[in-house]
Amino acid sequence: MKFIMKKPFTVYHVHFFDDEMPKQDFYFGSISAIYQVFNIDEIGIQASSLYNFKLDEKTNPVYKNSKCTIRKDIIVSKKQSE
Repeated sequence: MKFIMKKPFTVYHVHFFDDEMPKQDFYFGSISAIYQVFNIDEIGIQASSLYNFKLDEKTNPVYKNSKCTIRKDIIVSKKQSE
């Protein structure tokens, strides 16, 4: 039986500090997807600045400001048998 590893999938977790929001945690597949849902004022950083921050799941996994944290992680999925 041969096992196939799926390609890792990057996820961006956005957590807002505003307790008045009914939902505080959101998950996205890219930085640009974050800005399709939220604007710069809601996030507190421009997309270009977030790209320049160079989020990395190992060495620099979290961006934090007064409005939210943005974390980059990898989703691990189960190996499939062929």
